[in-house]
Amino acid sequence: MPFFTAFWPSKNIQLDFQSVSYVALHRNIINRVIHYSIFVDAFAWLLILDSFWHGFLYIALLLFIVQTLLIKELKFTILANLILLTTLTILLSSFESNIEYLMLWTILSAALRVIGHFFEPLPPFLIDNSGQFSPINLATLKKLGLVRTIALLPIGFLAEFLSGQANRLFLVQINAITSKLYKHQHILAWKNVVKKGLNSYKEGIKQEPLFKSYCRFFEK
Repeated sequence: MPFFTAFWPSKNIQLDFQSVSYVALHRNIINRVIHYSIFVDAFAWLLILDSFWHGFLYIALLLFIVQTLLIKELKFTILANLILLTTLTILLSSFESNIEYLMLWTILSAALRVIGHFFEPLPPFLIDNSGQFSPINLATLKKLGLVRTIALLPIGFLAEFLSGQANRLFLVQINAITSKLYKHQHILAWKNVVKKGLNSYKEGIKQEPLFKSYCRFFEK
């Protein structure tokens, strides 16, 4: 979705859903620290694509500015663009002539995030329809089956690799940062996001109203 639609505080289109989902799926401290790498990935991809054509970065920046202005939230617009420009300036000064290191980073960070999920239970609906998280052990992997267990690694790597793509910068990274820094009456306060995420993790996601449509989809 366009950024000004996806991140629209006054309408809150899936903002709380994304935040609570992230908290529920990343409860282990090791996994959370490893997943902070995703904040760099999209910026790295902007520079990687810019290395193929230098006009790309200027167009991307212009689109970002335009879309943040369309949200009609001045404080958010200023905050988001400051974060973007500051991060890009630091990366450009460090890696402009060594773009291959950024390419290597995108691969390694995706692999690290897959490893980070080894420290977490399996997400709901992989084992059964209870909506509960399942611990990773021989019993649950046996229920999962040999083929799906083996498939978890390449599918998990692809999912984490794509999660760092530049097109997700506007939706994921800025959403996570501004959920803590930008206060808005229609967005859950971060402490409430954490509370809902932790409760969903412990009690299962069926009890959380935000996940009703998500649960119905998998139960079909």
